[in-house]
Amino acid sequence: MRRLIEGNFPIEKVNILSSKEASFLRVPKIHNIHTWFARRPAGAARALTLAAVSSANTNIDIFEQASGVAEAYRSGKVIYVTRPRRAIITKLVCEQLGKGPESITVLDPMAGGGSVPLEALRMGFRTIAIEYNPVAYLILKATLEYPAKYADADLFEETLKAANQFIAKARGELAKYYSERADNYIFARGVRCPFCKGHIPLQGAAPALTKKRGFKRKYVRVTYNREAKTFHVETTDSKTDKALEKVGARNIRCPYCGKSFKLRGDPQTPFDAWFREHAALVRSIVEEFEPAGPEHEEKLLELHIPFIKQVGNEFVPAWEDSREKQLLVQALRDLSSEVLDLQSYIPLDEIPQENKWASNARSKGLTRWYMLFNPRQLLTLAKLSKIIAEMAEELVNKNGEFGAAAALYLAFAIDKIADYNTLATSWHPSRTIIGHTLRGESTIDFRLEYCEIKRIDKALEWALEVDKAEKETTQTAGGILPVLKFLCAEFHGAGLGDRVTVYLGDATTLSSLLGPSSVDLINVDPPYFEQVIYSDKSEFFWVILRRALWPVLEYYFKPGLRLSGWSWTSPTVPREREVVAYDKEDKGKRFEMLFSSFIKETYKVLKDDGLLVLWFTHPTDIAWRTLGRSLYEAGYVVSKVWPVQTEMKTRYKKQVNVVAQETSLVIVGRKGPRQRLGEVGADVRRSLLGNARFREEVAKAVEEARRVAREAGASSADMMALILGTALAVATRFEVVGAGFDELFDAAATLAAEAFVAPVVSKVLTEGPVKLEAEQVLKVSSWVSRAMVDDAAARSYLALWLLSRVDLESGKARGDVLPLSYDFAQTVAKLLGYSLDKLKNSGLVAERGGKGEGKGYVPQLFEALAGGAKVPWNVLSQLAPGRAAYVAYLALKSSGAPSVRAASIRERLPTWTAERLAEAAALGVVLLETARASDLGLREVEGGGLDRFFGPPAGGGERQLAILTLLNLIP
Repeated sequence: MRRLIEGNFPIEKVNILSSKEASFLRVPKIHNIHTWFARRPAGAARALTLAAVSSANTNIDIFEQASGVAEAYRSGKVIYVTRPRRAIITKLVCEQLGKGPESITVLDPMAGGGSVPLEALRMGFRTIAIEYNPVAYLILKATLEYPAKYADADLFEETLKAANQFIAKARGELAKYYSERADNYIFARGVRCPFCKGHIPLQGAAPALTKKRGFKRKYVRVTYNREAKTFHVETTDSKTDKALEKVGARNIRCPYCGKSFKLRGDPQTPFDAWFREHAALVRSIVEEFEPAGPEHEEKLLELHIPFIKQVGNEFVPAWEDSREKQLLVQALRDLSSEVLDLQSYIPLDEIPQENKWASNARSKGLTRWYMLFNPRQLLTLAKLSKIIAEMAEELVNKNGEFGAAAALYLAFAIDKIADYNTLATSWHPSRTIIGHTLRGESTIDFRLEYCEIKRIDKALEWALEVDKAEKETTQTAGGILPVLKFLCAEFHGAGLGDRVTVYLGDATTLSSLLGPSSVDLINVDPPYFEQVIYSDKSEFFWVILRRALWPVLEYYFKPGLRLSGWSWTSPTVPREREVVAYDKEDKGKRFEMLFSSFIKETYKVLKDDGLLVLWFTHPTDIAWRTLGRSLYEAGYVVSKVWPVQTEMKTRYKKQVNVVAQETSLVIVGRKGPRQRLGEVGADVRRSLLGNARFREEVAKAVEEARRVAREAGASSADMMALILGTALAVATRFEVVGAGFDELFDAAATLAAEAFVAPVVSKVLTEGPVKLEAEQVLKVSSWVSRAMVDDAAARSYLALWLLSRVDLESGKARGDVLPLSYDFAQTVAKLLGYSLDKLKNSGLVAERGGKGEGKGYVPQLFEALAGGAKVPWNVLSQLAPGRAAYVAYLALKSSGAPSVRAASIRERLPTWTAERLAEAAALGVVLLETARASDLGLREVEGGGLDRFFGPPAGGGERQLAILTLLNLIP
């Protein structure tokens, strides 16, 4: 049976609502329960799941009503906060499938933070969520299983009660170490000048601590006593200068003696030495059990400088407050005196060598997890973990698994606080907030300053958000309890607790866990390549959770553990079969092997009439090919590809000013026969390019992709990704004896690119500065299409040129060239048969971007011909785009009527065949029609050739003459 997701899916409404969900709405989103990475909009997940179960002839109004799309669209809400109409869904699937939702199994075998399985369960389907990572597994238990099972047993109310007890105990234990009035602390790292030994506070937050209005004393002034080698900190309402003078990229000038020295970059520099000194200090207390004495206290304040504290809308110099120093020192003393009692709760585990994210910490001498914290942060973490362990044991003794569930949410609050309370935090002046530890970098990042969170009971109130949870409101600032309240309200009286199963298991061995042909729908957002190494980042949380919950861990893991070779007593998370790559090239073929195994296993467990719905975020060409090859070899046929909005629209572009994707491709696959092409010759690709049936399938698919892209509101980058996804889909629909996916995809991508470019070129030629007649348009377009099919460099270059310089709908040239992100441009170029790096090395593409902008890449025109160009003409002339740029230049610089200019060009290029000249001329026409006036300013220099040519730009008349000249070169 054909499904709705394969036909009339309401992509426009779903994308509008998904984009809204991805924005900073103050609603209880499930990601507030615990940090997880690369989450997808829950509303889109719900709509896709229901569409994958429903028949293609489902009334769209009924579908939108059942899924919550209609209510969300009408009310201005997001789908996630609307309640699916389970009665309508039950009626719908019973009529169409002859069974109820409880008999339809939806599987997410890489469930992550739980958006997909949560929405499947909310609609009443039997839901299985599998995760390889123990932290994600616990998140799934807290997001799906416990609310569904215990909503009617007052899980929220009992957890709220326990949260208040937790905060009260934390206040009694820890409030004494913090100022009563402090919202955030900014710490400077204290180093000594290698020459005069002056004490220098390193920090990157000053001089302006915030860019927001309404704050008092937001500027910092640091003055230095050259004789005493000490400093003084004050805050003021007047602008101040930077506290330290930079000398070059990595050197600073000592504010005491005036000598410059290298600050960071090798183990001997003061910044890097700071970490070893810190490690030695905390090791002496935690592992060597030295009593904290005056030398430890002196070292503490030398290294860890309480620089500034935020008090409401005012910034106060903490360094000048002796009370603040005493509080920090007291925490060190108490850590020392209580260290034996706290040993079980301090993350003493070594940071494993396999953890690439934490490699920067290890290289700086922070070899154990506890070394990521200053003494007060560490004391806080250990005491909070001890409180939770004791409370968890009491709750379980009283209520069994129900008690363990309540304890889990409290433990998640410790993780949230720890993320904002390490040496790897930072201060964000633009947002006036602490930048958390796991803030997106591929490796842990240490800035000059670090931050410490507010008084710990206040921090727990922020993490849990008890006050909001106690009120009748859906507004939230990101706390845990409002989400639990929302989920329990959703599952209250629903009777869905027996329809959810959460496993800790290996997705590459699904069939041994679930059995063959047992699943109706697989909806999964798998990891792709090296974007996020989940094991590495989650290990930061696991070492905390394992200790805070150690008395009750078996209550979480015993029911769902299906992973051999790993135990919840392990200090590390499993990573041996984690489906990720550790490098962009997947040199060891790890990702390809594991991903292929995973896809084959999904095929085994999927019923014959089931669907695979797979989310894909196209980061590299290797990932694309691995995806396509895996689907093809497993036996899947891709029936549809949808561009689903997964980011706040234009957020990335606004942040870094480059073109990049805003959507994920949702790829729909099913088991089914392929069309066999028997009339294909030895050169498979060339045969397919001329095969009528194959060409027709590509043309139809591209036309449908264009329609979908318009309806989805796709950007130019997303439209291109969808076209490539369409080529992937077409490749899976055919079979050629002796050929695999790659040959089919290369041919499909070539034809898809040609079909994608053709209507844009036609619009360019009719709507550009020089409007051509229909016959001329047809002539130029046919030669451009020929170049797109025959030449990989032309195909890649022209696609990138149009994406960066032309509005694809109107065909009009953009006023400003849009740089393309490297990953996007490289993926497009490689999938079309060439390489961004080759285009860059030939001078046809250049890197753009400056301070405050992302690095982007822009196709160039005449720069490749300039004096001092990257490659000589005899190399550039072998590339179709290089030849096109050259004939366009000659057409502009020649004199006389167009026919005279054309004759002159033929005389100048006697070795070029008529076909080569016509192809270059046709491409040249497109380039001249879409180039900016500033691109056409030329200046000849001594010795011939081009040099710096951005002189007076060529006028409109010269552009017209040049285009007419090129038309004379095309038969």
